[in-house]
Amino acid sequence: MKRYLWLVPFIILSVILTGCNMQNMLGNLMGNKEKTSSKSSQQQEEKKIIAVALNEEDPNKAMFLLGIQEMAAKEEIEVKVLTEKELGDSEALKEAKILIYQDGEQSFLKDAEKNDIPILALNSLPPGVKAQGVILPDPNQVGTLMAQQIQGRISEGQVVYLQGESEDPLAQTSLAALKQESGKNSKITIHSFANPPESEAIAIQGLREHLQKNPGQVKVICAQNEKLASQAYELLKSLQLTEKIYLMGGQANPKSLQRIASAGQIADIDTAPYVQGVNALQWAQKIINKESIDITQSITGDQGEVAAKIIPVKSVTAENLSLIQKSYTKAAQAQKELEKKQEESQEKSAGSKGDKKSKSNGDGESSGDEKNSKSKEGDSQSQEQEGASSQGKEGSHGVMPEGVKKVTEKVHTEITREYLDEQGKVLGIEKSANDQVRTIPPEMLLKEQQKQQDGQQGQQGTQGTQGTQGEKSSGAEKSGNKKS
Repeated sequence: MKRYLWLVPFIILSVILTGCNMQNMLGNLMGNKEKTSSKSSQQQEEKKIIAVALNEEDPNKAMFLLGIQEMAAKEEIEVKVLTEKELGDSEALKEAKILIYQDGEQSFLKDAEKNDIPILALNSLPPGVKAQGVILPDPNQVGTLMAQQIQGRISEGQVVYLQGESEDPLAQTSLAALKQESGKNSKITIHSFANPPESEAIAIQGLREHLQKNPGQVKVICAQNEKLASQAYELLKSLQLTEKIYLMGGQANPKSLQRIASAGQIADIDTAPYVQGVNALQWAQKIINKESIDITQSITGDQGEVAAKIIPVKSVTAENLSLIQKSYTKAAQAQKELEKKQEESQEKSAGSKGDKKSKSNGDGESSGDEKNSKSKEGDSQSQEQEGASSQGKEGSHGVMPEGVKKVTEKVHTEITREYLDEQGKVLGIEKSANDQVRTIPPEMLLKEQQKQQDGQQGQQGTQGTQGTQGEKSSGAEKSGNKKS
């Protein structure tokens, strides 16, 4: 034994060194965990939220929104779509880095200005506010394409242009381009009718009076937007002039495309709403990241010059109708599928909350059963009653805490888009994902909570009946064993 005593110091030293190494390893692991947690918290702080306010009555709302959402999914940016439910809500624009606004409820514009949130206009320039930029269809090209379609149909006569809002700079530019291009033929004259905001009926009334005073003179009617085009079409039908006067629109949409298909309209202008949405999202991202923007064009509004991204447009006629119609139909279907998936996700989220609550209640019951098995029958019954009472109290606050005024949900959706030729052959497949924050009315969750509580009470009653029967049967077995 004495021969090996000299090894003892080396063994002790080895143990000490090993312990130090273990401490270093543990320290490194803890440090890595802290770095990971700090990194994840930093990512949450750098979360980019873009608020979007669209005109609910715009016939191409689905196209605008689809372009925004699909690009946001690719760039991993969260989009919050504002609806009428958020009107007057001071928290509607909370955490939003920028607002993409497309003609609609102006209260969102005022809230954005009040909170110093940059505004990026889409499709038109909103009045009364200073936007950082605007994405819009080429107004010069709109007027020029209208004139070209007119020249291919008539050689002389009057053309009536329904301008829309008199102060709209885009409509003014389109009218100027229409007059300039049509001026090549001195036998064609242009008459225009404008109207105050949200008062298209005034322009239609002016059109009616002009048609009555100039019977047989008007050959073509051009409308700046779908509201004016649809009302003009109804007026021509009522006057039985649909076969004598050509109708042309300036905002292609599913309804106007259907009129072209049924020969109720000769042409329209595809303003590329999907492409506008994509460009709006890209521009908004650059504003958030404070990146340089290569924009050389501008448009003059009531607040001065505003940087403008001009999107090319194209004519829609019976010749290319089927191709354009397919793209609009697919976009509408894709938007419906997206909304359906969002609703399903909300239902699953609400259901998962209910499952978690039921599971927690179930765990409480099992622990209560273990305690009851160690107590007398009288004590066990009182404990079961107390457990059921405590579960009821927990259920009342499990889903909806007290004082809640607003509930939001994060929704993740995936879209698969297929590009088909005329024969239906798949030419390409595109997949994208999207994350959104949705607002849920607290009243709806309260109703779901009440249903869950009712179901739990029924389950508890069933379990109590089964427990009583089990106690009776176990008592019978014990008495039988004693007799034996």
